[in-house]
Amino acid sequence: MPKVSKFTDEQKVEIALDLLSGKLSHAEVCRKYGISSTYAYKVKDRAIELLRQGIGRPVGRVDAGTEHLQKRIAELEQLAGNQALAIRALKKTAGYGRP
Repeated sequence: MPKVSKFTDEQKVEIALDLLSGKLSHAEVCRKYGISSTYAYKVKDRAIELLRQGIGRPVGRVDAGTEHLQKRIAELEQLAGNQALAIRALKKTAGYGRP
């Protein structure tokens, strides 16, 4: 059974922003949201990781790995289509599917 989070994504963003802004101390943020220090660090670290991944890439643009996988999927779909046509042609020439 998947672990259910106590906080929504929006609340986690608020926690991370409070931690990163420096307006409140780490302890104050923990008290404000009723969270442990460990959980606060995890939220902060995850937010920093996501920022690092997203900086420098225009919105909506996929990274090179994703683009490669999309091209590979298109190639495999084309191959599957070609094979389906070949199978259909072979069945017709062999007389399968005729009453």
